Amino acid sequence: MMNQQTVSKRARPNRAFRILCIQYLLVCALAFASDLDDALILEQVGEIPTARLLYAEWLEANRGSQEYPSVLFRLALLSDSARDALDVLDSYSINLPPAQSAVVFARMAALESLIGLPREAARHYEMASKIGGRVGELYLLDSIKLKFVMGEFAELRGTALRLADYAGKVAVRDEATAVAALSLAHMGDYEGALAELSRYSSVSRNIDSPYFWLVQLDIAKSYGYPSKATSALASDFKNSTIEYIARNKVSRWEVPAVLLESAAD
Repeated sequence: MMNQQTVSKRARPNRAFRILCIQYLLVCALAFASDLDDALILEQVGEIPTARLLYAEWLEANRGSQEYPSVLFRLALLSDSARDALDVLDSYSINLPPAQSAVVFARMAALESLIGLPREAARHYEMASKIGGRVGELYLLDSIKLKFVMGEFAELRGTALRLADYAGKVAVRDEATAVAALSLAHMGDYEGALAELSRYSSVSRNIDSPYFWLVQLDIAKSYGYPSKATSALASDFKNSTIEYIARNKVSRWEVPAVLLESAAD
């Protein structure tokens, strides 16, 4: 009987301790939600400076949290300008582990591309590609395309050819091959560029990206060679914008980054 009472007395403090721990965790969770909820409410009612302050305080107190990137993007969205948003993303990105910082670098690159900063965008896409895991090859492809816009044909060509060899996604291999060939054409070797594209298409089971055929079509027309690209585009992308472009119903085609750069000039 005495033993049972002793065990019962010892069990009570243990149960009390567990209850206290649970209550503490609940309070922490509620405080966590409250900070972000308060910031969101302030943002919605137009109290932007105070909302920024709460988001910034949360970021300083929660480094390494899984929510960190989304809260950081929220803070950046409240910036007065695109360049201010870039400064916010840059200053807080150092607090992130590599697995989370890749998406931040990619967002920075996308914004830099939109406001006419292709060199900075290419650099951040390349940084994201090195730590981006499976999507790293997509970031690298974006970096290559921006370097093409800047006319860095010789530098990007080697990177593009390597990406075409190891990329897991067929569309990435298609587009990397296309950019490499287009770079060769811009360096003056149209015949070599068309030969590269022809070799690739002959050994590939499928061409997933219309970009490949559009590049081949563009090079073939510039050099005066017939190309099977028109028929491939018309059959694979029937009644689409791609077919419309391929059949010469528009005067020219450009990747969006080229248009953005032209507008910036």
